[in-house]
Amino acid sequence: MTIQEFKNLPNSTESDQREITRLFLEEYNSVPEFIELRTFVEENAFGFGEKVFYPFHRMIVEASPDYISFLEIGVFRGQTLVLVAMIAEMIGKDVSIYGVTPLDSTDGHWESNYAEDVNIIHKKFDLPHPNIIKGLSTNHSVIHSCSDLELDILYIDGGHTTEVVTSDIIHYAPLVKKGGYMIIDDSANNINGAYWGEFWGVQPVSNVVDHLLPPKAENREWEYIGNVIHNRVWRRI
Repeated sequence: MTIQEFKNLPNSTESDQREITRLFLEEYNSVPEFIELRTFVEENAFGFGEKVFYPFHRMIVEASPDYISFLEIGVFRGQTLVLVAMIAEMIGKDVSIYGVTPLDSTDGHWESNYAEDVNIIHKKFDLPHPNIIKGLSTNHSVIHSCSDLELDILYIDGGHTTEVVTSDIIHYAPLVKKGGYMIIDDSANNINGAYWGEFWGVQPVSNVVDHLLPPKAENREWEYIGNVIHNRVWRRI
């Protein structure tokens, strides 16, 4: 599915949202590399999220330039970093991958050697190690370390409080180039068509997003594209 086809899909009813999920799950099931990665993630507790996010990310990578700069805020054990690197390799694009993460149990995660976890999953799938910026996304030194990045894709999945999400959008969204994309996880509690049985997000995240970004807020720097369950995506104008 192309980004334009996705944008044109109806998404305002429960039936619409179920059909979007079905289409992306169908795509996921057609890609052996996605199934192999997801099986490893699930069997070894290397990440969260949904299977349908794999083709969702592929759609966004395909819509991006041949050389991509990608930043994830909130890396956990490296699932999404590997996914984006894998997709870029599959479709013949070059990518520079950055991750902002404390590499510890901040935000309620269990104790683990997160630096080693990121190494393990990248070695498992024979992909280059990403550029990890250690620290909280709200830390001034981390914000400064990222300030020269020019991003094609920003994925926000860090702290889930009102203060942290607001800070992440304010400080990192401006790093996205015009025409680039911003994905925000756990942000779809308030959308039309949300149906029982799926996880639609964390309420403070959704509230901040709706306060700062279209379609509910007027913000002429961003065009709202749509959602797949609790992942939502915008394009910088």
